[in-house]
Amino acid sequence: MPNRASRIPEAEIAGRRLQSELGAELRDARLARGLRQADISRALHTSRFHVSRTERGVGGGVGLADLARHAAAVGLRLHARFYPAGAGLRDAAQLDLLRRLRARIGDRWTWQLEAPLSIPGDLRAFDALLVGPGATVAVEAITRLRDAQAQLREANRKKRDGGAPRLVILVRASHHNRAALASAADVLATAFPLGTRATLAALASGEDPGDDGIVLL
Repeated sequence: MPNRASRIPEAEIAGRRLQSELGAELRDARLARGLRQADISRALHTSRFHVSRTERGVGGGVGLADLARHAAAVGLRLHARFYPAGAGLRDAAQLDLLRRLRARIGDRWTWQLEAPLSIPGDLRAFDALLVGPGATVAVEAITRLRDAQAQLREANRKKRDGGAPRLVILVRASHHNRAALASAADVLATAFPLGTRATLAALASGEDPGDDGIVLL
């Protein structure tokens, strides 16, 4: 399983491939309309050289706004979205949260960091997967809750897709995060019925918590 560092050059290669494919689409659309590169350069108030580089996918300085304008000139519309594709870089605070959890529950579990979902082509991963004699628990570490309900829904989708029997959301115990959880308490009580004390007690005993929980550390 590639680590986070190796994914960055892989993403760069994929980005260059995508840029080349988009350039080819722009060229095909231009030719289908019977337009010359000079026609596009005049419409966009840029050089023919810039249009040529964009169509060949070698325009390193071409941004999304430039591509969208170029697309409009040949009758196309650019639409871009980001999709979950792995855990990305983990900050020091996130690593510290996982270390603190491990210190609190002892060595009754086998830990697997960045555990991939067993779905071909899906690059998402749990921050940690705890495997014990009678239970498997997925852990998602969150240092700052921006939109508590949205972040926890995403964690639940990952649990569902990854087939994890139990899910523990590990949240840094800051004033901001406590307030965010309190504001969503009615929803969380159903989705994550176990609190910090009950979840930690079960994990420290090496037992199945019996339900999903949220741990503040």
